[in-house]
Amino acid sequence: MAEELSLEPDNFSVDLQWPASAEAGGNPLLDASIARFDMKAGESSLTSYLGDDGMTNSYLTVPAYYMVEWLAQNWWAFLYEPRKLDSTEAESEFRSRHWLAIARHGFALPDVMFSPSGPTIEITARQCYLRFAKLSFTASGTSVVRTEIVRDQLTKFIEAILARMKEKGVSSEAHEAWRRIQETSSEEENYCRLIGSMGLSPYVSHPEIDKALDQISDSITDSALEDLCEAATFSSFKRAAEFTGRISDALAKSDAIDIEPFVKLEKPVDDLRHAYDWGYRAAEQARRALGIANDDPNGRMEFFRKLGMDPKSTTDIGTAVSTVFPIQAAVACEQKKMKLALSSGTDKEFSAARASFLAWVSGDSSRLVTTSRTRQQRASRAFGAELLAPAEYLKKRLGRELDVSPFTLDKLSSDIGVASTIVRLQAQNKGYRILEAA
Repeated sequence: MAEELSLEPDNFSVDLQWPASAEAGGNPLLDASIARFDMKAGESSLTSYLGDDGMTNSYLTVPAYYMVEWLAQNWWAFLYEPRKLDSTEAESEFRSRHWLAIARHGFALPDVMFSPSGPTIEITARQCYLRFAKLSFTASGTSVVRTEIVRDQLTKFIEAILARMKEKGVSSEAHEAWRRIQETSSEEENYCRLIGSMGLSPYVSHPEIDKALDQISDSITDSALEDLCEAATFSSFKRAAEFTGRISDALAKSDAIDIEPFVKLEKPVDDLRHAYDWGYRAAEQARRALGIANDDPNGRMEFFRKLGMDPKSTTDIGTAVSTVFPIQAAVACEQKKMKLALSSGTDKEFSAARASFLAWVSGDSSRLVTTSRTRQQRASRAFGAELLAPAEYLKKRLGRELDVSPFTLDKLSSDIGVASTIVRLQAQNKGYRILEAA
């Protein structure tokens, strides 16, 4: 599912050179892969360092084999797996495929995280000191770069390192892993992206996942299937797929909602650096066009009324497996008509608002509202939060004091009939500090 992106992302590049006199250490894999390279994101050199001796440089000279092997073995996940659940275990697994320092193996590599988010990847660098290397990496900050540029630059880097090793008569597991990637056809690539988005390798057998994919692929659209894989993990996919398989039936039973007043609005352009700003601006755009005040705590009800939608009576997909189940709703749009199905156990107004945003930006297609952190899913969460708990209303109720008690927020939540979790998150996103309960 190609996402329209008007944002002009940061640049990403890898400038590779060969050192004039590389010092051999006796390991053919390492000796043949010694490289001098400068990796840049935006205006920042991710490989910039300051040595204990005071020397500075943006070019790092190290054996690149372990980095190349790690990239080749994790290629599809590295490029297309978004962050998912907020758990220590999930974060640890994600880091193993996206944190560049994993590939150090005793050599200096910077503290850089690559976080895919649909058409873009967020690259976050942190300063760090490596005692064993006697140097500090000095880059810090976050850049937003196009996924395809990262893919292109790292492809050139990997192929150059592997070619150099081959010239020196060295073959490796990285060569074999990269050969499989090169031989992947364009028809097979879609499958590789789906499997990779779950953090898995498509070159390893996954019979249960393949069976589940076969069972649902004819009943849901490609866009919904992509949403599913981006939200699911290996452990949750089978149940999530079974749940998704019921969606087409639920949508078929749903009443068609005439959303012409909504879809005729100019589509919100994705040209802001942060996905949440895109969602906030889209909420303001929708309210302005529909004549809803930006500080009206009942604005969400007016929004749903003008769309002819009642989230509480919307077709129910069924009971979610758990509170962290990745699918919260499904939406299908065709010819200015929308059908909506919501999962039990979720905040139906919030999910309906999120589904409306996805329908608005996606046009005639079917989408899932999920827990994944792609640009569109994150923007939909910001859209829903702003619609349910307008920032201007929070400012009126909370005033200028940025420190606020949880009791105050819970009272505000009760007054407007919006879940306290949404009010608290919205307050935090707008700069308020929630005091700990005594």
